[in-house]
Amino acid sequence: MINKQSGKVVCLGNGESRLGVDLDGLKQHATVWGCNALYRDWTPDRLVCVDLAMSHEIYRSGYCFNNVVYFRDWSRLPEEAYDLVVRPSHISKEDIIDLESYIHESPRVENCNEFVMSGQDLDMLRELREQVLTEARISGRDINPHNVDIVLDDKRAGLWITWVAAEDKVIKTESLPGDTDYGFDSGSLSSLLASVHDEPDEVYLLGMDLYSTTTTVNNVYKGTGCYMHEKGDAISPVHWIGFHKLIFDQFPHIQYYKVNPGEQQPYDRVNRVIEEWNDTPNLEYISQKEMWKRFL
Repeated sequence: MINKQSGKVVCLGNGESRLGVDLDGLKQHATVWGCNALYRDWTPDRLVCVDLAMSHEIYRSGYCFNNVVYFRDWSRLPEEAYDLVVRPSHISKEDIIDLESYIHESPRVENCNEFVMSGQDLDMLRELREQVLTEARISGRDINPHNVDIVLDDKRAGLWITWVAAEDKVIKTESLPGDTDYGFDSGSLSSLLASVHDEPDEVYLLGMDLYSTTTTVNNVYKGTGCYMHEKGDAISPVHWIGFHKLIFDQFPHIQYYKVNPGEQQPYDRVNRVIEEWNDTPNLEYISQKEMWKRFL
């Protein structure tokens, strides 16, 4: 447990409202949990990632040797299992000439005797993509190709194999009670993990914008590896909202703050009250300015 100031935790999302925030300053006053590609720019106290390709990217960067990271489905396999599980037939049953290009393997360094493998079946992914596109055509509904590509493009299929060191600082997200992470996204999962493991008095949700101020996706890292194209549609926050509500209700003794960039505005997409969170006594909305007043 990191005890910095009276049990304060900041869960830092990658919504664009956090751009310009003094992240180093945050670390002086609270334990900071971050998500996904944040590691590219800055090092939080804890990092959470549930995307398989992103997890392998983070590990291969060397970040996990010095910094605590929570990964989903991160299970080590002995080198003897390699020939049993790393097979093109585990990617596709079709006769595809370039099937080897779907195997994304890290270099194996000396004394690495274990590996982690994650994968997506190409045949199933293509079948799902065709189903989505067919349903859209039949219904006459326009569909943004960038929304489909981030989940169902061929590049999302294949095997990711990363050789791992004997020691690192990776913790499985399934370390929660019940040996599960409940299928939460990285943002809400960071709040849940912090609530369980850090036992804080206060949790500040910063950069958890939920909505977009435009019709396109709201994310600091949009258009980069493992993220939606910058022209992708804004993502519905319905699941994120539901996950956070479950956490608020599960930990009534913790005070949660949704930190908005400015003052509360009823018609502002980000500086707004979330209707689904009404009647939540341990939730308060504050501005970034108010947050700093509480810290300093």
